Amino acid sequence: MTNNYYQALNNFSTNARMYLAFNFLTSLYVGMASVIFNLYIIKLGYNEQFLGLIISATMIATGVFAFPAAQVCDRIGSKKCLLVSCILSSVVSFLLYVLTGQGWLLVLSLLSGIVSTVPTIIAAPFMVENSTPEDRIYLFSFNFALFVLATVLGMAIGGYLPQVWSSIFGVDGGSILSFRYTLYASLAVSVISIVPLFFLREKKRVCIDAPDLGMMLRELAGSKVVKRLVTISCLIGLGAGLIVPFFNVYFSKMLSASTGQIGLIFALAQASMAVGAMAVPFMVSRIGRVRTVSLTYLISIPFLIVLAVSTNLYVAGAAYILRMLFMNMSVPISNSFSMEIVHSEEMASVSSLTSMGSYISIAVSSFIAGILMSYGSYLLPYAATCLFYLAASVLYFKFFHRYEEKHMEHTHAEAAAGQ
Repeated sequence: MTNNYYQALNNFSTNARMYLAFNFLTSLYVGMASVIFNLYIIKLGYNEQFLGLIISATMIATGVFAFPAAQVCDRIGSKKCLLVSCILSSVVSFLLYVLTGQGWLLVLSLLSGIVSTVPTIIAAPFMVENSTPEDRIYLFSFNFALFVLATVLGMAIGGYLPQVWSSIFGVDGGSILSFRYTLYASLAVSVISIVPLFFLREKKRVCIDAPDLGMMLRELAGSKVVKRLVTISCLIGLGAGLIVPFFNVYFSKMLSASTGQIGLIFALAQASMAVGAMAVPFMVSRIGRVRTVSLTYLISIPFLIVLAVSTNLYVAGAAYILRMLFMNMSVPISNSFSMEIVHSEEMASVSSLTSMGSYISIAVSSFIAGILMSYGSYLLPYAATCLFYLAASVLYFKFFHRYEEKHMEHTHAEAAAGQ
């Protein structure tokens, strides 16, 4: 297992290596900020309903601008899009951490969603374009593992930095000021993450003539594969939006966990995901991609139920870790598979459409969950999420197991022709 990854890593292109470095630093920033930001909003005096609203604003903006962003990337190239979006994202994040008015937080959340769209939709097509079929599954898995490991480190750092500021500056570790200092520290990492992007080499030819957008949309809308991919993304998004953005609030308010404990639990969960992601290629070699994705979705559901009903922090923490492991370990496989069953010229557009479906679904369900939780109803969102994940598991297998068989036959035929 280790030798296979080591050999694949040596074969990665320069673009792939620079993207991995960018992904690591960006994920470190996300980990540091995510463990604190929602708690920071609550500390400002807002309730879960407003928190759900700004989460929804971010997700809606990302979803709505996903498809236009994909077309822009195809025209001006991945490197320029990534550089511009990451610079603007750092500026918007700084303002989001400084301004505290309700109107400003909403507007900046919208802008944050818009400028963060490009890295979201460009990841899978970029890795496919900058890898060989033999190394691709390892690149996707390694990229996901780096994301997870960096997020682990970021969450652990983000969870304990408020106590560090308390000892250094004498401020209360649970105060708005200590949370804001932590967000500033995360922002510094976000700025550094821009550096690897300067070393990317644009591989795709920049488009001179604008594509026929209407024809492209009609073709995508008529594609059974695209509609099925979007359906799965929407189901997962609806389930995730009900609970995922509120996990840190749930641990804090319902289980009385400190920021340090929340950061540690989140970090352990991310670490488990890294182990799972690295093991997935070998699981795929035995039962196939589609069965792996469907099975891991299904296994996560019992742990989500335990998390919802447990009143013990340690039991809930263990259930959260296992839920995160099984629900997310197959992400690199589902991402790479979705890019391989569509035409190469459609990859960016399909990636943007699935992202659009996911983010808009998360936005809707996050807003609903925020309202429910502001009235003390924490159990209902978890029950609904279980149903959405069950539907996604069953439908994923029903939709794609035959596509996997056809894809494998096509791959074997290409390999035979090349010999």
